[in-house]
Parts: sequence; C-alpha cells; structure tokens
Amino acid sequence: MSKAPSVFRSHTTRKGFVLLNDGERYCTELLMQGFISIDCGLQPDNSSYTESSTGIKYVSDSSYTDTGTSSFVAPEYRGNMMQSMWFVRSFPEGVRNCYEIGVNVSAKYLIRAAFMYGNYDARNELPGFDLHLGPNKWDSVKLESSEGTVSKEIIYSVLTDTLQVCLVNTGNGTPFISVLELRQLPNSSYATKSESLQLFQRLDFGSSTNLTVRYPDDVFDRIWFPSTPDGSKQLSERSTSSSRNSSGKFHLPQAVMRTAVVPETVGGSVDFGWTPDDPSLEFYFYLYFSELQEPSSGSVSKREFIISFNGNSFGRPFSLTYLETLVLSISNPLSEQSFQFSISQSRDSTLPPLINAMEAYFVNKLPQSSTDQNDLSAMRNLKSTYKVKRNWEGDVCVPQAYTWEGVNCSYNGTSMPRVIALNLSSAGLTGDISSDISLLTQLQVLDLSNNNLTGPVPAFLAQLQFLRVINLGNNQLSGPIPSILMGKSGLSFSIDGNPSICATGACEELTQNKSKKKKLPSFVIPLVASLAGLILIATISAAILFIFMRKKKQGRTVHRTITASSNGLSLLRRDTGSMPPSMQRRETGFSTRPSLQRIESGMTDHDMNETAVDGFDMEPANRKFTYAEIVNITNGFERDQGKVGFGRNYLGQLNGKEVTVKLVSSLSSQGYKQLRAEVKHLFRIHHKNLITMLGYCNEGDKLAVIYEYMANGNLKQHISENSPTVFSWEDRLGIAVDVAQGLEYLHTGCTPPIIHRNVKCTNVFLDENFNAKLGGFGLSRAFDAAEGSHMNTAIAGTPGYVDPEYYTSNILTEKSDVYSFGVVLLEIVTAKPAIIKDEERMHISQWVESLLSREHIEEILDPSLCGDYDPTSAFKTVEIAVACVCRNSGDRPGMSQVVTALKESLAAEVERKKDLPVVSTDSVEDLALGFGSNPPPRLR
Repeated sequence: MSKAPSVFRSHTTRKGFVLLNDGERYCTELLMQGFISIDCGLQPDNSSYTESSTGIKYVSDSSYTDTGTSSFVAPEYRGNMMQSMWFVRSFPEGVRNCYEIGVNVSAKYLIRAAFMYGNYDARNELPGFDLHLGPNKWDSVKLESSEGTVSKEIIYSVLTDTLQVCLVNTGNGTPFISVLELRQLPNSSYATKSESLQLFQRLDFGSSTNLTVRYPDDVFDRIWFPSTPDGSKQLSERSTSSSRNSSGKFHLPQAVMRTAVVPETVGGSVDFGWTPDDPSLEFYFYLYFSELQEPSSGSVSKREFIISFNGNSFGRPFSLTYLETLVLSISNPLSEQSFQFSISQSRDSTLPPLINAMEAYFVNKLPQSSTDQNDLSAMRNLKSTYKVKRNWEGDVCVPQAYTWEGVNCSYNGTSMPRVIALNLSSAGLTGDISSDISLLTQLQVLDLSNNNLTGPVPAFLAQLQFLRVINLGNNQLSGPIPSILMGKSGLSFSIDGNPSICATGACEELTQNKSKKKKLPSFVIPLVASLAGLILIATISAAILFIFMRKKKQGRTVHRTITASSNGLSLLRRDTGSMPPSMQRRETGFSTRPSLQRIESGMTDHDMNETAVDGFDMEPANRKFTYAEIVNITNGFERDQGKVGFGRNYLGQLNGKEVTVKLVSSLSSQGYKQLRAEVKHLFRIHHKNLITMLGYCNEGDKLAVIYEYMANGNLKQHISENSPTVFSWEDRLGIAVDVAQGLEYLHTGCTPPIIHRNVKCTNVFLDENFNAKLGGFGLSRAFDAAEGSHMNTAIAGTPGYVDPEYYTSNILTEKSDVYSFGVVLLEIVTAKPAIIKDEERMHISQWVESLLSREHIEEILDPSLCGDYDPTSAFKTVEIAVACVCRNSGDRPGMSQVVTALKESLAAEVERKKDLPVVSTDSVEDLALGFGSNPPPRLR
C-alpha cells in the first residue's frame, strides 16, 4: 500500500500567515530582507540594476568572489534573454573557485544557480563542470546548447553566517556561471527530515499563457514551468477578481492556481509522472489543487476525486471547495523506479478531477561536515590579512582533494575537520604575526619561515597546547622571545635568521650559541630534570589522595530502589493525591508498578542509583575551563544570542560541535548565585530530557557555563499565537512527554530529590529534531525526602507559573513543580500565554476551566490544529493539565502519573493516524494522514 500524503486545507489563516491579496506588501518586505540576486560577471562600475521583467534588483558579483574573469555573451544570444543572463564569470585558473555570501544563521534558503554559455569565449565549446555547496558536491553542470539555460535549485538550511557556492574544474572545459540567487523561505516551509531538497521539477498545469511564472507573482521567486500532460486539457477560472487563499506557508501564486488541467474525455483521468535516472534517489512531492468553478445558485455540483500512485490508491476521496486550496504531500521520502500519478473521478462526483500544480524534490544529503567554524574564520582572516595569493578557495579542509595549499587537517569522521598544520613559508607575508593564529587551537605545526614578518614573537603561541613545531626563521622579527614560550616543553622552535631577535638579555643564551655556530639549528626546549621529579612525586601523591577520598565518598553513596509490590497503587496515591475519574486506573490507565514506570520513562539503572554530591568544589576537573578558553570557544564572544536572566548567551564551538555559553554579569550577585547553583545541580543529574552541561568557568569575577546547543531555541518561541511554527497534536504531546519525563527524573530519580522551582516555557529547550529538554536550574532546590515532604523557602519563580499554595505558605514541595508543568501543558495545547491579557488579566487555568465546564474542547485547543487530533486524546490531555493546576496541592497528580497519562494520549493519537479514521472535511481545515506502524513525529 502506498504511503498516504499529508493534507493541508486552509480557508482562514493564522495570524502571521500572509494571504496572496497581501502579496504586494509581503513581496516588498521579502525583497528587502531575504533576496540576494547576483549577476555574475557584471562589471563593478555597473554595480546594480533592476530587472525590468521582474522588478528584482541585481548586483555585481565583485564583492562575493576575488577570482575569475568577466565576459559578455555573444550579441546574438542576448535578444530574448533577461539582462541578468548577458554577463558570465568564467574561472580559467585554479581547480576550485568560490563565491562567499553572507546569510542569516539557521535560516532556510532557496538557492538557484543559472548557466547560459552564449559562446562568451568565441570557441563554441560547451564545457562541463561540477557545482559545490560548501564542502559538498551539489550537482554536475552539463550544457546541451549555446543558447539553452541550465538551472540548478536547492532548498537548504544554513548553519553558519557564510554560504559558499563553488565551481570545480573537472577537466571538461572552463567553469562559468551567469546568475546566483538566494531567496529566504520561512523555516516552516517544505518541512522535511532532510536539510536539503534539490528541485526535480515544478509544473504549472494548464497555463493559459505558456510562459513561466516567477516573482512578483510568486513571492518566493519560485519559477513555475507550464505543462499540460497527455490526455488532459486546460481549464481556467472564468473570474479573475476573486482571491483564493495562499495555502498558508506555501504562498502559492494566484497566476498558477487560477489554471488547471482536467481529462480530455468524460470519465477519463489526469495522468502524469517521472522516471528518475537514479532509482535510489529519495523524493518528496507536493500536489496542489484549487476549485476553479464557482457554484451557481441551487447547484448540486460536486468535484471529488481519487488519487493513485503507482497503481495504489491513497485512501479516501478528496473534495474541493471554491476558493479553497488543498495541498498533498508525504512526510517520508519515497524511492521508486518510477513515479506515476493518476487522478480519477469518484463515484459521487459530478465534475471531472483536476490538478493545478505540482513540485517534486529529491533529497541531496550533503554528508560532509565543513571545517570547524573557528578554524574556518581564522583561516579566512589570515587570507585577508596577508593577502595570500595561493588557491585558498571554499572550505579549508574539505573535500580533502581541495584542501588549501600549505594546510594539513585532521579527519576523525565524527566531528568537524580541524587545521593541525599551517605552512606559509615563502608566501610573501609582511607585518606582525597575526593573532588569528591563536584561534587554531588544534595546531601542531606552524611554519612562517622565509617571509618579511616584523614585530615581536607573540606570547599567545605558548597557549596553543598541541603546538610542537614552530619555524619563524629568516624573517625580520625583533625583541625577546617570551619566557612562557621558552619554557614550553616538547617544542621544536626555529628562530634563526632574525638579526634583531636577541636585542635584549632574554636571548643571551641564544646569542652565545650563535657565537659557537654560524647557524642556529632547531632545538627542543627540555624540562628541568629536578622539576620533573618533583612533579612526578606530586602527581603520585595526588592520585593516592584521590583514590582514598573516592573510596570514602563511595561509602556514603545513597541508593534509591523502587520495587513493585501489591500495595503499589495505594503508595502511589499517597504520594500523588487524587486524580479525576477519567484518569483513574482502567484497562488502558496507569500501571500500578512504579518500577515499570521508571523503565518506560527511559531511565537506566545508573539513573536510579544516584551518588550524593555535597558541594560546588566536587566538579570533575576535565569540565572546568579557564576564561581564556571560554573566549576561544566563543571566538571572542562573536555570536551574541541576547540577554537571558542575569547574563547573556553566546554561540561557540567545542570539539567541533556547536555549544551555548551563558556568561553571567559580574555586577549581578543574584545572577552569579543562581548560575553557581545551576552548575551544582547539573553536575549530578543526567537524563535525556534535561539540558546537558558540558563545562563551566569560575575564574575571578567571571562565571560561565557551557551547555549543549539547542538548535530550535525555547518552547515559548514556537507556541505563541504569533509564531509561524505550527505543531501537530502529535508533536505537542511528544514535547509534553519529554518535559514530564525530565521532571519525573528530578522528583523520583535523584537522591536527594530536586524541585526545579522555575518550570516555564522559556526553560524548555528544543533540539534540531524538536525533542524537548528542561533547563534553567538556577532556582532549584534539593531536599532529603526522608526528613520531610517539603521545605520552607522564600518565594521564587515566574508569575503565572508559581504554585498559589506555595505563594501563600512558603512551603515548597514537588507538587509545586507539578503546578508549573500544568501551566506549560495548557500553553502547549492552547498556544495562549500563562497570563491572558485581553480586556482583563486572566490566568490560563481559569480560562480553560470555564470552557471545559461546558465541554467546549474545540474552543480550548490551538485553532491552528484545525481539528486534526483525536478528541479523546485531546480531552484527556486537557484534563491532565487541569488536574496539575488544582489549587490544593494534595489534589494534584505526581509526575509519574502524568508521564503515564500523557503517553497514553500520545499512543491514542499515533493509533488514530495509523488507522486512518473517516473525518468530516466540512469541519477540518488541516488534515494529516499517515500509513505505517509507527509514523514519526512531524512538524507542519
């Protein structure tokens, strides 16, 4: 059976989506913010112009590349061509030549490169070459005629602030390019499991003009090619005054959606498809439908059709409503020998089937990781500073066949390549030794000999811990050699041929050696033997002390073991309080075996047996960083992510991976205190749904913490009413389960238990796959459950999330976290804030309870769900949330109960999608269908 498509219906849009009748305003904003249009070869003195047919502004490529030659295409090829195709830039020298384009980090772009030979070199020889995107091959370019245009297009999510597009000479002629275009797309568009989708075809069925459609008709400047499949005929909308919707995030052009094809014969079908050259390619497709016939008064006409793929039906028939757009896609890519679609009329339909447009993309996996970003930035700066004339183009280390001249890299297959050797001998370098070299933290060999470098030998070279060979011979360096560099063990250091290097007493020893020999050879600076002996003795003593202390500490290990018993349910109730009737134990209700619940939560035996950690001074030394290392990790705090709490977040690189560094303000005693508390807790908690701390810095007045990087930010950014992200019901439940499991671990898996005290949406972080992890432990408290079930403490937390009972009594319990989680769960299902600010301020729990009492579940849930959820699952989830926010803490469930109940709701939703229930399309605007035994979470 074929995999069913996802279906998007929309005749109203969420706030934040733009309808096509707002297209002019949207286009203007998009052009200013998200369009980069480069006319390759355009002379700098003609730096920009506006293309008359599209209104798009093109600029010269002179600021994007510093290689290549500009040429005009022959006059006879310019006549019917857009002005952007008149010039080309060719690259007769070097194997790889690249464009470097500044882009927005973590943004999604449509990238298009176009090539029209036009006999620009008067040789009438059509070349062939490769096109690369960053370190990966994008595609091969093969031209079939001088006047024909070849276009390559890909949708790509960038991870850095610079994008590289390279042309590679394969020995089949000189590479060239005519146009390079980038169009920023909403991150929610074309949401698939792949970061890159290469265009296979984009067709405008039934075009009445037989011309391509692009900007300004298409606000994203997609280019639609006219097509009428065999056995079909054109159908156009009679009225052009009506405005149909843009189908939300797809923003389909009216010019495309006002035409379609229908079968030529009564009872016939619309048939189309393609056969890929490589059957292993994985394809995504998007089919677009819109009713063109306006119903007349008293009309009973109905257009309903069945879609078959490779002979298998997609399931139930699909119907259309006037001015409504239907989009069908698949959530998992397909690999087939052939892709054949047939759209036929259903038995109940009075009108023939139609289709307006389609797109097909295949997955281009682009597997090679780029060079470490700090190394890449340092090497680019060195290229600019010293004006290096070598073929330094594209990525520094990859592909390995095109590694920069004079550079050696390390490749371990699991992390980004790193620069380990830099040879710039005889490269014509002038000026000081650049501090950018200090960013090459894995550097082992540095050769700057035989240049004209001046100034002192910098002390920062000693901070490169892996550096073992330095050759600075035959330059014009001056001054003393830094003592820290002289004292570095295991270092081979050549400094001969610098006549001014021994101008002070620090080089007396070298001067004496020079008097004995005409040329100073490379020498290894040894350790003093006596010092080595002292260090060895100290190391052995420290090891003995460490073993003794560790054994002593192991003697204090506290174990929490939970076992199943006959009175398990009564113990659970005593711990958690009462539950609503629908949440009591039933055939599909809660397990009465707490130990089994622990296993289902994904906790290991290691998680269940926690060792008590007494204080802040017990952190492992390998997770402690110096402030200088923090500066290096963040590249001088280059990528500021904004203010958070009492400090700021910065992006950085650690061991080839993206990390987040939180730096607290030295002026904030409260922020300093909270961050220290967070470090203390994070050292002893380890769970897949809790944020991971990778290290910390506590140096003087500098306090910083290094966390794993969460690519999709915090939950609050995605569930507000103005957010462009639209989570499915399954996505929401998956996030809720993740957060609940993290809290369950804090309450039942840690010894002593930990109360978070600050559970809120901004402390729930989402990784690249939208898996959720709980963070923000600065206010957390641990207490010994054996000594009591609560603690007295000053009120702390965020308004709207604070347990009202805790607020009035100052008594903190695990149920305080349960209340806060309930608020978060209500936000997830409603997309409303904790405090609703309408005519009067109302807490979200009050708003939900007022509607739930009338059983208006559809009014509670986020309207963007468009009815696409299992009603039983939805009602139960809201009931769980309401139970969590009971004013009396004794009536709230425990987190173990909440986890189990949410998993049941999630299972019900997955089962609904698997079984394909019949749903009334009259009330459903956004319907998701899926085949398979266990479809994965999907964002729409």
